[in-house]
Amino acid sequence: MARGQIDQLLKMAGHIALNLGAGHDAAAADRTAEHISRFWTPAMTRQLIAYWRGGGEVPSVVAAALASLENSQPEKR
Repeated sequence: MARGQIDQLLKMAGHIALNLGAGHDAAAADRTAEHISRFWTPAMTRQLIAYWRGGGEVPSVVAAALASLENSQPEKR
């Protein structure tokens, strides 16, 4: 995956978290996860999860949202 794509996904996820009133609470992470789930393609979500799981830095509320999304995705075959 290209670094530019990851940078754009990180920027979008951060903006989503801020626009949904993100703090460091579970409700903010839930709202962020819900938005990403509804409006992002599965490929976009998988790319950001892979980046984060590979040690990439993301804001804490985005990390919590990604953990929730990762647990709710069906396994890709």
